[in-house]
Amino acid sequence: MRVRRSLTVLCAVVPLAWAAAGCSNNPGGTVSASGIKGSQEILDPAPGGCHRFMAGGVNSVNNQTGMDLHLHVGPDCTDPAGHPAFYLPATLATTTVPGRAFWHSFTTVNAEAPVPAN
Repeated sequence: MRVRRSLTVLCAVVPLAWAAAGCSNNPGGTVSASGIKGSQEILDPAPGGCHRFMAGGVNSVNNQTGMDLHLHVGPDCTDPAGHPAFYLPATLATTTVPGRAFWHSFTTVNAEAPVPAN
């Protein structure tokens, strides 16, 4: 029995497309945060870019994503001189480090990038 070439190509391409979709850089999850003014949840934060927390900032962050985070003091993912971003690994929670201001934003860390020093 003869198999059509288009069927053969389709049977080879579909599993490759499924595999590529499974290797996405956005594993999903939730970043939960709370501060003086309440709490918030950010569902499936996109890799890269700057994500803002609620007005007034937060002092507790629970990272339930597959990505590591950098927590920033500035609302535009910046930090004052001498105070680098706080590194929060995936699936861990943290609270305010003594002497630090509230966090106002965060960025995701590329899984292929080296881990920054605090």
